[in-house]
Amino acid sequence: MQLSTETFESKMKMFQLVIIMNRMFEVLQALFVVICLGFWNKNNAEGNQKYYVNSPACQMPAVNPFTWDTMRGFHRKKMRHCHNDSDMVTSEFDFETHQYRLHIHEHLAKPILKTKGKATIKCEYREISRDNFVKKPDNTYKELRVRTFKNHQIVPKNTNFMITKCYVKDAKNHQQLLQKDAISFIEDRLPKKKVKDFVKQQSVDPKPSVFIMGLDSTSRINLRRAMPSVFKFVSKPGWFEMQGYNKVGDNTFPNLLALLTGDSEEGVKHFCDVKKPGCLDSLNFIWKRFKHANYTTAFAEDCQAISTFNYLKPGFIKQPTDYYLRPLLLAIEKQFKVTNDYGYPYCVGRHLSFSYVWDFGQQFIDRFLGRSPMFGMIWSNSFTHDHFEGATALESLFLKYLKSFEESNLFGKSIVILMSDHGHRYNTLRLASTGYYEERMPMMFIYLPLWFRRKYPHLAKNLKTNQNRLSSNYDMYMTLLHLLHLDKKSVADFPDNLKARQCKSCQSLFLELPFNRTCQMAGIQEKWCCCQPTETVTNAHYVEDIAKAIVQQMNDHLISHDLSDLCHDFTLESVEKADRKTILSSGFKPADKDEHVYIISFKTVPKNPLFEATVRWNSRTQKLKYINVEDLSRLSSYKNDANCINQKNAKKYCICKDSLDKPSED
Repeated sequence: MQLSTETFESKMKMFQLVIIMNRMFEVLQALFVVICLGFWNKNNAEGNQKYYVNSPACQMPAVNPFTWDTMRGFHRKKMRHCHNDSDMVTSEFDFETHQYRLHIHEHLAKPILKTKGKATIKCEYREISRDNFVKKPDNTYKELRVRTFKNHQIVPKNTNFMITKCYVKDAKNHQQLLQKDAISFIEDRLPKKKVKDFVKQQSVDPKPSVFIMGLDSTSRINLRRAMPSVFKFVSKPGWFEMQGYNKVGDNTFPNLLALLTGDSEEGVKHFCDVKKPGCLDSLNFIWKRFKHANYTTAFAEDCQAISTFNYLKPGFIKQPTDYYLRPLLLAIEKQFKVTNDYGYPYCVGRHLSFSYVWDFGQQFIDRFLGRSPMFGMIWSNSFTHDHFEGATALESLFLKYLKSFEESNLFGKSIVILMSDHGHRYNTLRLASTGYYEERMPMMFIYLPLWFRRKYPHLAKNLKTNQNRLSSNYDMYMTLLHLLHLDKKSVADFPDNLKARQCKSCQSLFLELPFNRTCQMAGIQEKWCCCQPTETVTNAHYVEDIAKAIVQQMNDHLISHDLSDLCHDFTLESVEKADRKTILSSGFKPADKDEHVYIISFKTVPKNPLFEATVRWNSRTQKLKYINVEDLSRLSSYKNDANCINQKNAKKYCICKDSLDKPSED
C-alpha cells in the first residue's frame, strides 16, 4: 500500500524533527560542558595554575571537575523508587510518655476488605535486637516471638527495632499478607535529672554536639560535578571546606580508622589482629571518649556485607555506641527482597538501603538535640561506592535530608561534618587525566554554628586558615578530640596519651597548621601524597625496566606469601603511563641524587588487570627499592578475579587461577 503525498511529507517532517531534537540535545550537552569549563576558568584561573595548597613543601593543584575525559561520558541518573504504596504501619514519638506509639492506617486496606466479606486487619511484629551472647554479635541478630498489636499501641521502652506484618483475615481465618516493613526506634532513656542538668549547663557554657555524615568514595571534585546543589548547600556561611585534605590509606578501613582512633592499619598490628574478635573493641574509638564525656552516641552504616568494620573482619563484640543500626540491617537484608543497583543493595524491602540509615540519623537528632550532648555518625556506601554517577541519582534526596536536619536545628547547635574516605579508586574517574587526585582528595566540609564562631573566634579563624594547608585523617581525629578539650590553646597543651598514636606531629584543625607542612608531618605516606608536581616520562627508555622490576617483586611476593598455588603469576603486558615526581625544597627527599620517585601504571597478563605503583628507582645502579606489593593500587575492578581468596589486601593483586575462564569486570 502506497502512502499519500501528504502522509509521506508529514512523516518526513516528523523524522526531520526527531533528528533536529537529537542534534539540539547533543549541542546542549556540549554547551553544558563548555559552560562548566568557562565557569571553572572564570572563577578558578589565577595565572596558569591554581593550587589548593601552595607552599615550598607542598603544591597540591586545584582540579578542574569538568575536564573533557570526565564529562564526555557523564550522565545524570534518576532515582528509582522502591514502592508506590503508603505505609500501613507508622510510629510516632509521644512527648508526654516519652515512648513511641504504633499507628495502623486501616483505611489503606478498605479496597481489599470490601472484596473479602467479613474480613479484618491483623498486624503483628517481631522485635529485632543484638545478640550479645554469641562470639561475633555483629554477624547475627536476635528475633523474638511474634506479638500482635492494635492501633495506637505503645512500644515498650527496651525495643530498638521491629519487623511488622499486616494481614487481611477473612471469616475462615485465611490470611493474606498486605505489607511487611521494618521500623527502628531511638528510645529516650535519659534520666530527667540528666536532661535538666544539661539544659542548665548549656545556658552557661554550651557544649557542641557533633554529627558526622559520610558518603563513600566521594572526592571534593566529584561532589561539584555530581551534586552541585549539595555543594551549594555546604558553601553557605559557617561551612569550611578543607581543600588540602589528603587521604592516608587505600580504602575505607584505614582512612576511617585514622579519623576515629588515631591509629593506622599497620600500627594496629602491634597491638592486636583486626581479623580476630575483640581487637576493634580494644581501640580508642573517638565515640568512647565522647561517651565518657556524657555524650549520647550513635553509629549507622548501610550495605552490611561491606561495612567498614565488618568486611573480612568480625566487627565489634560490645555494641560500640548507645544506638547502633547494624542488627536491623542484618535482619532486613536477610528477610526482605533485596534489589541491587549501583553495585550494592539499593531497595531492601519497601525502602532504600540509604534511607534506613538517614532516617535513623533523623530520629537521633529529633530525640536528643537540646536534651543531651550528641555524637552521631551515619555512613552510606549504597549509591557511591562503585559508581561515581550514583551521586547524581542521590542528589535531590540527600539535599532533602540536609534541609530536614536544618529544620530540626541541627546546624544551630552542632558541629556538622560532611566527609568521605577517598575518591573513586578504579574505572572511569580513576583512569581520567585527573584520576590520581580524584582518588586521594576526599571531600571534607566542617560546619561551625554561629554561637561557636562567636564564642571561639580564634578557633574559627584557624580553621579558615587551615582550609588551604595540608591536612589528614589524623588531624581530624585530633580535631574531634579538641572539641572535648576546648581549653587547650596549643599543640603542647595536649599530653602524649591524647595525641594520634600513629602521628604524634598531627594536630587539631582548630590550631593553625604549619605553612611549610610536609606529608610526613601529616602522617601521609609518599604513595598517597598529592604535594609533589609530576613530569610525564612514559616514553623514557628506562620505564619498561622499572615496570619489569615491579612485576618481578609481585611474583616474588606470591611465592613468599604462599599464594602461588591460588594466584597466577604476572607477566608485564604494557606500561600505560609513567610520571616522575618533582622534589620540592622539603618533603620526601631521597638521600641519593640519582634516586627518583615514579608513579607507574601498567597492565599484566593474564586478564589485563591495571595496576599503579609508586616506587623509587636509582638510575645509576638500575635498582628498584623494595616495594610492599600489598600497597599496590588496582585501577580496574577485581570482582571477578579474586573470589578464591579472603585476604582483603591480596584481593587487589591476586588473579585466581580458577577465574581464568571468566571475563574481568571493568
